[in-house]
Amino acid sequence: MGCFKTIQEDNKLSMNKPLDTDMIYYSELNEWYTDNAFRSFSIKYVLEHSIYYKTGSREHEVKEGHYLLACRQPGVKAYFHTGTPVKSICIDICPRSFAEAYHLLLSQNDNLDSQLASYFRYPEFCEHISTMDHSALGYQLQALVPLVKSGRAEAINKEWFLALTEKVICKEYGNYMALKNIHSVRASTRVELLRRLQLGKDYMDEHYLHIKEIRQVADHCALSEYHFFRSFKQAFGMTPLQYVTSRKMSLAKEMVLCREKTIAEVALSCNFPDVFTFSKAFKRYYGVPPSAMR
Repeated sequence: MGCFKTIQEDNKLSMNKPLDTDMIYYSELNEWYTDNAFRSFSIKYVLEHSIYYKTGSREHEVKEGHYLLACRQPGVKAYFHTGTPVKSICIDICPRSFAEAYHLLLSQNDNLDSQLASYFRYPEFCEHISTMDHSALGYQLQALVPLVKSGRAEAINKEWFLALTEKVICKEYGNYMALKNIHSVRASTRVELLRRLQLGKDYMDEHYLHIKEIRQVADHCALSEYHFFRSFKQAFGMTPLQYVTSRKMSLAKEMVLCREKTIAEVALSCNFPDVFTFSKAFKRYYGVPPSAMR
């Protein structure tokens, strides 16, 4: 299959990697170094261990089960050195595929911003690390793993890349709009601020049940509490507290509908002080008490 290659120790220095081509590379390597890691838009998906990427003075550690979205950018280093093989998948997506996928999506939804098609081609794109989630993109990446490990690449064709690219565009649309909404003249300032807001958002995703003050989130992403609050609301259209509440109530609703726990147990699991406080908050958020929704 022309769009799939395996990289191992014996061919890692001799393999030709064409530019502007849809391509998948599956690698099992003990060590690696390059200073041209972001040679095209790519998805760096680590299956075992970690890979480090350095853009300027910033280092990204992509851990096992995580992936990094990155656009073309010169001078980006990638490296690791370990006693056991680091297994990873790199997916290059060419500009033509983004253009085609964008036009397909535009034909289905004419509300897409006209500038979105170029968003993935420039360093203004905010590269960031994501955990393997339950999104459509996450499912397609997970389904790819057994194919590349076994060398069965017959299903990886043009349609497969277009489907993947559409999912990347849909996943990134929120970040694109957030970048536009941040009030700053300089593009580099907006990108850096969005990167810090993403750190805060990731922190809230992990700790939302135990966050007592927004200040601890602001400290985590190295912003003042006021700057974090104002910028988060600009970027995402809600306050940090509203975002934490949405995550908390979404979990509560899922547990209520699941019926595995009593309402009192759900309240305790979602870190409410008592069932009365929980029921009151639940009704305020969803319009009905948890018992009625169940």
